[in-house]
Amino acid sequence: MSAASRRLLLVCALACACALSACAADPAPTPTPPYGLPPLRLPADEEPHDFQTEWWYFSLHLEAADGARFALHQVLFQVREPNSGRTLYVAQASVADAAADAHAQGERLRIAPAPLRGVEDGFAFEAGDWRMSGAGGQYSLRGSAGDYAFDLELTGGGEPLLHGENGLVDFGEAGVSYYYTRTRLNVAGALATPSGEQAVTGEAWFDKQWGDFQPVAVRWDWLGLQLDDGRDLMLSRLFHADGRPVAIYGTLRSPGSPAAYLRADEFRFEPLPGAVWTSPDTGAAYETEWRVSVPGEGIDVTLRPLVQGAEFRSRALGVIYWEAGVDAVAPDGRRVGRGFVELTGRAGLTAPLP
Repeated sequence: MSAASRRLLLVCALACACALSACAADPAPTPTPPYGLPPLRLPADEEPHDFQTEWWYFSLHLEAADGARFALHQVLFQVREPNSGRTLYVAQASVADAAADAHAQGERLRIAPAPLRGVEDGFAFEAGDWRMSGAGGQYSLRGSAGDYAFDLELTGGGEPLLHGENGLVDFGEAGVSYYYTRTRLNVAGALATPSGEQAVTGEAWFDKQWGDFQPVAVRWDWLGLQLDDGRDLMLSRLFHADGRPVAIYGTLRSPGSPAAYLRADEFRFEPLPGAVWTSPDTGAAYETEWRVSVPGEGIDVTLRPLVQGAEFRSRALGVIYWEAGVDAVAPDGRRVGRGFVELTGRAGLTAPLP
């Protein structure tokens, strides 16, 4: 099970909200054991596919010249309707402003007759004044969240990090999907805030996933972490709705080394007692500080959010989750990395919004 499982709850809601059912992909021309699917191909697989579900997920840490810090996420979900062939797009964005202790969100919908093309070996999406596009490690993001708006360019990212078996990950009863990450994209651009527009720079983590999922009711705790020493760490704890574990696993890549799979007994990813934020809007309670350690790799950090109130509430889909930019702090108090934590299931699978 890959960290992509953290998106499965949102995919469930998309499928339910749009009355979608699973649709088969085109027959695989060169099946790859054990899943009978063709191998992941880059850069061609940056493009949209004809599978049931697909997403492009960007998580960014930004900093202005005056030291102001922001955490931003923007995601595009693509869901195929098998009977009509139409494609539903749901784009979501949030901005967390550390200095103001503020969190804002935005959402856009679009229905297209077929998956959006237009960029060779890449993707291009527009909805009103929003845009997400890119190919081969170069991407453009434009969108808004409340009183915040952004226009950003992302470049680089190094070699893609492939998850599971060469980019194929197994959801067990939910099915199999493709998954890769560009872990360190350089970011530059403009961020408009209530106090004015600022030039910002930073670093981004980009997830790309697609497949024919059979949705199940699950909840998860997920971490994507960029350590200052160059290591990239992803941890996932996935559970059934009744609390039974589905998968607890991780992926670690060190500079110059291939990705290493981490079993549940090789790491800790646990909330710290008493560090909880309760949403005044939904009543959902989120654990806000986490202890993360990988003893065999000398990793031992505490994760602390830039903004505690980082709940995202989708009015289009009725799904609710916590998406927070975090600092990784060593036992001696030094900041040694940064990343994002995502928590789902605290407010149920789907929930009416106030």
